[in-house]
Amino acid sequence: MKHPHISVVIPCYKEAEVIERNTLSVHGFLSSRFERFEIVVVTDGSPDGTAEVIERMILDRPELGLVHIRFDTNRGKGAAVRAGILGSRYDPVLFADADLTIPIGELDEFMSAISQSDLAIASRLAPGSRFEEPAPWYRVLMARGFHLLQILILGNFEFSDTQCGFKLLRRSAALDLFRDLTVDRFAFDAELLFLARRRDYRVAILPVTVKRDPRNTNVRIVRDPLEMLFSLLRIRWNSLTGKYDRSAN
Repeated sequence: MKHPHISVVIPCYKEAEVIERNTLSVHGFLSSRFERFEIVVVTDGSPDGTAEVIERMILDRPELGLVHIRFDTNRGKGAAVRAGILGSRYDPVLFADADLTIPIGELDEFMSAISQSDLAIASRLAPGSRFEEPAPWYRVLMARGFHLLQILILGNFEFSDTQCGFKLLRRSAALDLFRDLTVDRFAFDAELLFLARRRDYRVAILPVTVKRDPRNTNVRIVRDPLEMLFSLLRIRWNSLTGKYDRSAN
């Protein structure tokens, strides 16, 4: 039996090489499991023609029903995901990285988990996760450093891997949380989970398979960690000054 519906949000930056193939892969998977669905692709000011690939797909393959939200300038992954979530229609809503290093096939387990939770999030550090190949040393170092910082600054002890780009949310929770997020770049996941915990949402943490991606990363080794640090401090300041309380349910 198929599930009723779902929205899938895919943020894109410099993904022209893979976005068509991976979008078709997502579409094929959803077609076999959902009565209705939408794929919302948010192109984040990519200089490599990612937006043009999506526009061509919309013209050439209207049966795909793609929704394209286009930023003319780069605003950050958090801003892209937020725009996609707030512009989506169905319940639940998934956001997934365009490279599909977390395969779309993982969604089956997440659909089961979301029946008893408000958010189901992937964790590469959860028992049972598998890697096709070890992560680059700088990614491991950055992940461990960020994990320590977000524990010290935000107290997110229960979330060992806030940054994994595969999260399924009930629509009501997604709208409530994303409309109040303030971080536009990579640390938005930490803010999302910090706020979810403050508002007592139920979060399921699932292991995943992490596929190999031989392409160059979009992570900036010096600039991004600094941005993440300042973003964490901003989240803590928002909490201390009551910004989240004013808009909480």
